[in-house]
Formats: sequence, C-alpha cells, structure tokens
Amino acid sequence: MKRSLKVRVLVKDNKGPETEKSIRKVVDNKTGSVKYKKSENVIEIKSSKDLKDLLESLSRSGLDADIEVFDKDLHDWQLVDIRNLGNPNDNSNNAADLNYRAHFVLEDTEEVDSIIEEIKEKCGISNVKLEDNSILAIVQNKNICQKILDIIRDHNISIQLKDVLPVQSERKYKVTASIGGITCAACASSITNAVSDLDFVSDVAVNVVSKVGSFILDTNAPDKLEELKETVEDCGFIYNAVGSPTLTNHISVKVPSRAVTVKIEGMFCSNCPVRAIHSLQDIADAELIIDDSNELSLKHPYIRFSYIPNVERGITIRNIIDKIKTELTTPEHNDIDVVIVKEVPIELQLKEMAKRETLGIVKRLVAVTVVAIPTFIFGIIGMSLVHSKNKFRKWLEEPIWVGDVARVVWILFILSTPVYFFVADIFHRKAIKEVYSLWKHSNNWKRRLFRFGSMNLLMSLGTSVAYFSSIALLAIAASRPRNNKESMTHKGLSTTYFDSVVFLSFFLLIGRLLESLAKTKASSAISNLSSLKQDTALLVQKVGDQYQEVGTVKVEYLEIGDFVKITPGQSPPLDSIIVQGENQFDESALTGESVPILRLRGDQIFAGTVNVGSTSVIAKVSSFTGDSLIDQIVNTVRDGQINRAPIERLADILTGYFVPIIIALAIVTWIIWLLLGVTGRLPHHYLDNDVGGWPLWSLEFAIAVFVIACPCGIGLAAPTALFVGSGMAARLGILCRGGGAAFQEACKVAIVCFDKTGTLTMGKDMKVTNYALHDNKKLAHIGIEVTRDMELGSRHPLAAGVKQFIDTTFGKKVGTMKVPDPIEIPGGGMKGDILFNRGLSTPESRIWHEIDPECAIIGNEKLLKDHKCHLNSEQLKLLAEWKSKGKSVMITAIKSRSHFGNDNYYPVMMCAARDEIRPEAKIVIEELQRSGIECWMISGDNEITARAVADQLNIQYVIADVLPTEKAAKVKWIQENNLGPNGVHKSVAMVGDGINDAPALATADVGIALASGSELAMTSCDFVLLSPVNTLISLLALLKLSKKVFRRIRFNFTWALVYNMIALPVAAGVIYPYKNTRLSPVWSSAAMALSSLSVLLSSLALRLYNPTKALPPSLRFIENSDEFSFHPPIKDSVLF
Repeated sequence: MKRSLKVRVLVKDNKGPETEKSIRKVVDNKTGSVKYKKSENVIEIKSSKDLKDLLESLSRSGLDADIEVFDKDLHDWQLVDIRNLGNPNDNSNNAADLNYRAHFVLEDTEEVDSIIEEIKEKCGISNVKLEDNSILAIVQNKNICQKILDIIRDHNISIQLKDVLPVQSERKYKVTASIGGITCAACASSITNAVSDLDFVSDVAVNVVSKVGSFILDTNAPDKLEELKETVEDCGFIYNAVGSPTLTNHISVKVPSRAVTVKIEGMFCSNCPVRAIHSLQDIADAELIIDDSNELSLKHPYIRFSYIPNVERGITIRNIIDKIKTELTTPEHNDIDVVIVKEVPIELQLKEMAKRETLGIVKRLVAVTVVAIPTFIFGIIGMSLVHSKNKFRKWLEEPIWVGDVARVVWILFILSTPVYFFVADIFHRKAIKEVYSLWKHSNNWKRRLFRFGSMNLLMSLGTSVAYFSSIALLAIAASRPRNNKESMTHKGLSTTYFDSVVFLSFFLLIGRLLESLAKTKASSAISNLSSLKQDTALLVQKVGDQYQEVGTVKVEYLEIGDFVKITPGQSPPLDSIIVQGENQFDESALTGESVPILRLRGDQIFAGTVNVGSTSVIAKVSSFTGDSLIDQIVNTVRDGQINRAPIERLADILTGYFVPIIIALAIVTWIIWLLLGVTGRLPHHYLDNDVGGWPLWSLEFAIAVFVIACPCGIGLAAPTALFVGSGMAARLGILCRGGGAAFQEACKVAIVCFDKTGTLTMGKDMKVTNYALHDNKKLAHIGIEVTRDMELGSRHPLAAGVKQFIDTTFGKKVGTMKVPDPIEIPGGGMKGDILFNRGLSTPESRIWHEIDPECAIIGNEKLLKDHKCHLNSEQLKLLAEWKSKGKSVMITAIKSRSHFGNDNYYPVMMCAARDEIRPEAKIVIEELQRSGIECWMISGDNEITARAVADQLNIQYVIADVLPTEKAAKVKWIQENNLGPNGVHKSVAMVGDGINDAPALATADVGIALASGSELAMTSCDFVLLSPVNTLISLLALLKLSKKVFRRIRFNFTWALVYNMIALPVAAGVIYPYKNTRLSPVWSSAAMALSSLSVLLSSLALRLYNPTKALPPSLRFIENSDEFSFHPPIKDSVLF
C-alpha cells in the first residue's frame, strides 16, 4: 500500500469548535482518500493532489490556513508551499528540495523587475530576486539557467551567468526587528559584523532605509534571543523585535569545500610524513583540515584532507601538491611524486563483486560436474539400472577394507566428501550466517520458529543430512564383522546417500549460475554512463585580457574557477561557463535533440556535450567532479534501479515457510515410524536392515523427506523461465535486461509513457512537407539553387532533408554550384556570396545576369530580422500555420542591389519540415488504448510541437518542455497520481531512445528503450526493442510475452511446490504398506532431480508460444500501409 500523508491545518484565526466544524465539513465533502482524525487534529490524505485540493476547499470555505506535513524521516512537522502541488508541468520545488543558486550579472537593471515574474512563471521557480545589478535564482536543475538567460535576452538586456553554486536548506528561525538609530550604511555594517560573530546566527540582513533587520537563527531559545538583542544594543542601536520567531527553510550557499586523498611516493625518511603535514598546515586561507584517522607514514603514504579552493588566491589542489613536493624534495631525493587517489566508483565495485561471485559458482560447478559423472556411473547405473546379477554390480556390492562396507560406498564417500566440504560450502557458510543473524538480532519468537531459513539453509540441510547420515551408516557397517566367509555372494552395506550429496550440489549450482548470469547482464548500466565524461582538460591561465595555455591536466586536478579551453570536437571536462568566444554545442547526449545549440559568452555548457563549431571557446569551471549535470543523470539512473523486488525473491519467501515445514515433517515422519516399530504395530518383516534396528530403519524415511524436498525446482523456477523468455524475446527483436522484475512489471503495465523524438517519430533526417516560392519564376529558380548550394555545406539535421527535397523535386532544373563557400552562422543559419560565370550566355545564365544576386542567407526568422529582411503578413501567417503543426521552418533570402534597388535581403523561398512519425505508431497506440492501457507523451520539445504530434496519434495526455533530469520526476508524478483500486500505483512503462530518457527509463516500473537510440538509454532500461523496422510493434509483443513468461514463472513455483507435496508423502512412506514400496535414497535424489527437470521442461515449453499470432492483422502487415508516409511536399501559394 502507498504510504498516506499526515497533514494538519493551521488556521490563522482559529475560533475553536466553529473552526473545527468548518474543517469537518470540508473533509466530509472529499473522497474517501481524505480522512479527519479529530483526536489527533490530523487529516490523512493519499497524494499531493489531494493536499492541494484540500487547501483550495479550505480557502473557499473562508478559512485562512497553512498546511504542515509530518516528515517521517525528521519526525517533525514541515510547513509546505502548496501552490504548485500536483502540477505535472510545474518545475517548482519546495525549499527543502532546492539544489543550486544561480548568480546572473546584468549590465542594465531597468525593467528587470517586471521580467522577474515572467521568469518565475516560465521557469516554474519561485525564489528569484534582484539585488543591485544581479539576479539570484534558486534552481533545482542547472539547465534552467539557460532558460533564464534566454528570457532576459529576449528583452534585449545583456546578461551573463557568473556562477552556479550548490545550496543547502535547513530549518531555521527568522527574527524580524526594527532597529532605531541607523543613519548610514556604516551603521548597518557594524550591526552585521557584530551579529555575525554569534555562533547561532546563520544570516543577517539590515535595511538602511526601512531600518528593519532580519536575522536567521539556529534556535529560538529565549536566552539566545536576548543575546541577539544585547549585541545590537551594545553597538549603540535600539532593538525592538516584531512578533515571534517564525520557522523557515533557510537557503544558504554551500561553502565549496573539497576533500581529497593523495598518495606521496618517494618518501625516504621517518621525518618526511611530518614535513608533509607541516607543509599542509602552513597553507593560509584554505581552511585546510587533515583527516587524522589514518596517520601518514612510510608504510601508509596516504593522507586525506579537506580545503576550500580559491583559484584567484592560488589555493588549488595543483599548488597544494606542488608545495608538498617542494617541501620533501632534496638534491639527493628528487623523485618525490604526489598524486590524487581516485575513489573506485561503486559501479566498478559491484561489477567486480558480481564477477567474483559468478566465477566462484562456475569453478564449483565444473568441479561437481567432474565428480557427478563417475557418481552417476557407480551410484545410479551400477546400483540401479543394471541387473542384480551383473558382474559390475556384484563388484560394486562386494565388501572391502573395513567391516561390511560395500566397495560402492567407499567410492561414493571419496567422491562426495570434497563436494560437500569444498563445493557446497557456498550454501553452508551463508546458512550459518543467516541462522546466527536470526538469533543475534531481536526477532520475535514467531519469526524464529515459523519463518526462518532460506534457500541456502534448506540446501545446506539437504546435503548435510544426506552426508552425515551416510557417514553414520558407513561407521556402523564398518564396525560390524564381515559375514561373507561362507558365501561369496554376500553383499556389503550399500545403502547410503552420498550420491545425493553430489546430485543436490550439481543441480543447485546450475540454478545459482543461471540466476547470477541473469543479474550480471544488467549490472553494467551505470558504469557505461561514465564514458560520457572527459578524463583530461586543456588548462589555460588568464593573463590580463588574454588566456594562455598551461597544459593538459586530469579532470580531478581542476577546481571551481579554473579556466579551460574546449576545442572543436571536444567536450567540457566539467560543467562550465563560457567567458570567451561563442559556438554551437551538440547537446544530444543530454537532451536527445540533435540540433546544435548556440552558446554565447556567459552561457553554461555541460560535461558530455560536444563543441561542434569551428573555433575554440574558453570556459570557467563551475562544478567539482561528481557534481556535473551528467553526474546528476547517473545518480538519477542509479536511484531508479534501487529497491526493486526481483521475482526470484519469491523463492526465498516460499522457503521461509518451506524450511520449518520440511524439518517438522521429517522429524514427525521419523517419530511416527519409530513409535509404530518399537510398539510392535508394524510387521517384523518390515525391518529389512541389518544395522540400527527400528531407529535407523525409521530414519531412512526422514532422510528421504529431506532429500526429496530439497528446493531445486523452486530455485530454478524463475531463472530458467527468464532465460527462455529472454531468448524468445531476442528472436522477436526484444532484449531483456531487467530480469524477472521486468517481466513481472511488464505484465501489469497500465500506463505507457512515450518520448517523442526518436520514439514516436523516426528521429532521423527531417522531411520537407511544405514549401513556398516567389511568384517571380526567375527569383524562385535562384532561391532553389542557392538553397541547395548552401545546405550542401551544412551539418544541420534539417539540411539533409532540404537537399533531398530539392534533388527529388527540382533535380534536373538545378544548375552548377553558385555558392561555393557558405559560412555557418551559429544558431541562425548560413550566409554566402553568390558567384557565377558572367561570360556565359545560356538561358539559365541569363536568369542570373538579369537578377544579378550578390549574397544569400538561409535560416530562421531571427536571422532574417538581423539582416533587415522583412516578411509580409501573408508570409508570417503561413509560417505560424506551419509551426502550429510542429514543423521547423527555413527561409531563403537574397540581396541584389541592381534588381531590388537597395541593400536589403528579400525572401525567395520558404520550407517547412518535420520529423517523420513512425508508420506503426498510431496503430500501436490504438491497440494499447483498446487493451485498456493509457498512453502519455513526455517530451523535451515545446508545447506546440508536442501537442501537434500527440493530436495526430490520439494521445490525450501530454507533458512538454521537460528537462532531462525532470523526466524521471514526471514519471514519478504519474505513478503517484494514478492509483489502482487497492491504493497501489498503477504500473508505468516508459519508452524512450535518448540519453535524456535514461533517468525516466530507470525510474519507471518498466523501462523500454529503442535500439536506434543512445547507448545510455539502452543500458538504463529493462527491455531494448532491437527491431529496425516497425520497432513499436515489438512493444505489443513484449507486453504479451511478459504476461506469458510471468505466468509460467508462477506455474513453475506452483508446480515445484505441488511436486513436493506429492513426493513428500511418498518419501515419508505413505505407500509403504503396499508391497513394501518406498523410495530408496538413490531414487529420492533422482526424484529430486526430476523435480528440477520438470521445471526446466516447463520453461522450455515457452518456446512453443508465439506472441505475434495474438497481434491484430493490421499490425502484421504495417509495411503496406501508407497512412503515415509523407506525400510529396505541398506547395503553398504565397505572394512574395
């Protein structure tokens, strides 16, 4: 069940019973998800949507109230901002969730006040303020900074991003006071300096004009409030507190401290560690703190310390390392080296652990397989499958060495002993730890007696009972005199369970190996994300107004405030802010959109993006390693993969009850047969053993119960079905990465969320759908040709579509190249001089001579505006119509002074293009909706484009303008606000293809990636759709197959239990009265093996299922449908 929220209403004008009655009336009008507990003055709700609805209802009732939510982690009530609760398109955050403070510097502050509200509305943030010539904004995601820059620049105001620093939010108390006697800024400064020295004061703000002071305190203790008052009055001012201290979430910029571990190589004497520590302590202004938990020494040349870097003052890790080296280096010892020790990422640690675990299982499986072959020959074939008079069998039954022990017993003892101690030890050690942990911790008696143990304990018990009971039988037979002196046909003791030890271990290890491989397949997801980050950077130093190259350094040696050079084709080593130059950056690694983005001076650029321009830029590092946007995405993916309940755990849950039941059954079986024997209730001829009497005879039934009940079938139920299901999925073009949990969740999917670009659309070269030409045929001809010429030199995704369109539509009419060297204008388009042979006299050349074009531009409306090219109302109307359909537009204009009579540019051609919708998309979505599955679109595109595509596909729910790390939050919001009848959120699947989809894929209950997308998307998902044609059809096949696989897994578990329920009574001797029929130890272990084999066959039977036969006929022949294919571009008639 989803946890309910406890809230309480704080009515500002509380009138006692009357107020309580009003609250009760509001609650009673709500749905069952809102409950009022009068005794606790608490209202229980299910979601933030209910919370917002509740407050709105309280407001309508005339109650002025705030809401507090009980935080179960802090065990305290938190005042919340409910203005934007439950809005999926809102990016605002409570103060407790804020992450960064962005500092923008303005050259002109006029009219900025009105823009602040626009920033709040468009960016979905509430904490934005203007201070002097700066804007300070609290944002959760660094990408929002670019939105703020764009909004300000749209108002023709020059702005630059100065820094983006992490902030921390803490529960503080705000004290407001009027301060008398303030006359100037020096007065305010003296108060600020004095109060700041108080250890319980976090922040101080004194306004000289209003003479009001605001103090943020750690506590509201009366003695501290009095001390604050005395401090202000000691400065010579009058202090009068206004009201009582109020609880607030105070946001303060974190001090950018950094902790590193360095290794000092080459220390040559006992005094070196002391000198190294002294060199660190001598560094001024760094607030350097040395971690003395591990003392630096010659044997331990590692030291860890923290410091506050300051590049302007020269406090960098590079200078700190140089200082240590200088201090330790002598003429005789100049080989001192100090390096940063990089912490091993948790992903690599987990990968190594999984590798070691799998390798250990493989080694044990190989060993037991080598032993199982002779065990099968001697124990099964020799003693059961051949005739009793066979010479080989008689040879095995012959007693040798000590007492009356048969040769086969000694052989099986020798074979099984190393298996029990060195192969099955993996089960014994874990079982002992589990039992120890059960009794060490404060578990209740029911847990200890009725639900103890796991697969490991039952496996250990099965092999242990079989082995040690066989040892007991061997010891008894060895102590008994041999009775074969008179008869050469006497048989030695051959009834043991040594062969069961071998076969149990063999089948159990097969199950463990399959399970380990299934989990390891998905273990490399996060480690692949790190490959997007640079390992080195080109460090530069600012000298005056110039930047000089220092050299290449590793990323971990960079500090916030360092300057780096990003050359064409390279990525920023860390999140940075451009300080010199401007260029286009390919941000598809983060956003999934392939169109390069122009980044100007003062803009933020991110690690993982690529400089695709022709020049280098200088940028100032704004984040530490581990705090970049790509690191946030990595962390989001990792968090999305936590707390999943693999279906394989069902086996442990079953064995949690299975273990005590089997132990009880075995003991009861032994006691019943023993009592029946010793009391004479059983015929004497039942006692067919020569050793041990009734106790040992009865023990054979109990041992058989242990052996046959060993949960091989339970252990193999999930991994075998998963492996077969994964193989079937692969043949259908579906790669399963999420194991049993993926199939389990996929079979319950009720909501499917789609990314747009590359998922519902093809994500390839854009196709021209509409175009318009100048009504002057000569100008139209020139427009077509110069458009073709300039697009030949462009890498823009739209360029390929335009070239293909011109070649297809006007190919024979286009002459030789007239714009040989076009120049790319970052963020706008292209520009080029028009050159043609003026000496030619052909019909085609006469057109060029008559118009005599000089220059051409091609790009968006902004580019045309910058070049004084004006569009008339009809042209603007057509462009607006194209854009409303989610299309990108491109305009070609030329300059000809001889023809137009001025230096202006005039439009001669316009095109509209869009990404082609997948031909199968609409039918797939219709089939999903017909099956009762809701379809959503979550896209980073603008609202108009996303809506246009959604309308064509009949998708009702659309969330647009979403940043990469926000997609996961939107998926989470959908989960929380779509509850099933039992109060549990509906299972949500996310289908995407880009790196920006990775967090959402990991957060969703089922993440499904397209193989045509990014590697990151594929490593963050549960399933990958590999089919290159009609990819989304595989989604339907996946959902049907997952239901079949999960049903088969549940059937396997059920069958394994039912098989045990049938086999256990037989092993316990229920049918013994019928002709003394019982399961011998060998056949008990064989029956156990048959249980595993039956589960394997059940899983293999999945291959007979073909999910594609269950698809509608319209989907099987989608390639013949042209409903969504693009027809030839439509020519729109526009008068230029």
